[in-house]
Amino acid sequence: MKEYLFRHQPPYPLDVVNAKDSYVIDKSGKKYLDFLVGWCVGNAGWNKTSIMNAVKSFKGPVYVMPPFKYSRWEILAQKLVNLMPGKNGTCFRATGGTEAVEIALKISRAFNKRKKFIAFRDAYHGQSLACMALVDLYQDKFGPYSDNFVRVNADKWEETTDFVVNQIKKEEVCAFISEPIICALGVIIPPKSFFEAVQEACKQTNTAFIMDEVATGFGRTGKWFGFEHYKLKPDIVTVAKGFSSGYGGLGATIATPEIAETMRFDFSNYSTFGWHPLSTEAAIANLDYIKKNKLVEKSVSNGAYLMKKLSQFCNPEGKGLCIGFNCANKNMEMDCFKDKLLLSYINNRTVLFPALDVKKKEMDEAVEIVRKNHR
Repeated sequence: MKEYLFRHQPPYPLDVVNAKDSYVIDKSGKKYLDFLVGWCVGNAGWNKTSIMNAVKSFKGPVYVMPPFKYSRWEILAQKLVNLMPGKNGTCFRATGGTEAVEIALKISRAFNKRKKFIAFRDAYHGQSLACMALVDLYQDKFGPYSDNFVRVNADKWEETTDFVVNQIKKEEVCAFISEPIICALGVIIPPKSFFEAVQEACKQTNTAFIMDEVATGFGRTGKWFGFEHYKLKPDIVTVAKGFSSGYGGLGATIATPEIAETMRFDFSNYSTFGWHPLSTEAAIANLDYIKKNKLVEKSVSNGAYLMKKLSQFCNPEGKGLCIGFNCANKNMEMDCFKDKLLLSYINNRTVLFPALDVKKKEMDEAVEIVRKNHR
């Protein structure tokens, strides 16, 4: 049979027809316990009635051209800004995480006109060429990348801190960007001293300080945003994934008003489908659902429970329900899949990202499957 849909690897052996709460259901009716939720997408859990009703009952416009006014955009932007430090910020509409990061990079360039960026090598900030170049992803396939991009080795934090701070103090760096907890490296938690030193260096040199919260935002780490664990005040924040919990496709970039103002020139940013009306409705319903059902607080309690259970046989690291641990079983992902548990194995670590309202019996079941396959 001729292949019409490109895949970079053979299709995952799971033909999805539905999903509910913490489960994905295949065409034969088998239920898989989902401790990946689309890599930090389904924070609210799948197929929640109130969010689905908001989407199904939507009677607004099919599409709104970006320059036009649309009241629901204003409502969503206000909800997002109210979650920022000091309830201060300006939102840029995006279709997802990659575009949100691209916008952040553009804002940074408009702000200080510099060219260099600092990011963790082999981390992840998106699929565009610029986002891949940030972390030296597939240099052999898509490079050569510009020498303007600086890579950082995070193995030794004191050395890494000194290196990053010294680079920033040269006043040649446009922006520093990182996840507060580095998910793509297997849930790595930088020390508070690292982020404090980098933020201070950025402040002193007018270097943009960007927190990429695409994966870690909206309760994933036990806070609305991961940077809150460090008491940081980013210049720019990028969000997507849990922004809508998968009920719509959208992202956003939030910048301080002072930095956002530097983008006020003709055609500085345009997103044809950024905050599509239907996705906007889904995001509003999702944020309301997370708040009403105290999912951020549940992330804290459920995360503590899951970490305690895992610590019986491994050394888990993480915050909230953003958890990873070293694992020697290279086949961990597929071994657990055979036992109907979905998780991910990356950078020699197993990572777990369940829905924030995951039930204790589901965590117990998942832990036993992990225990069985862990080595």
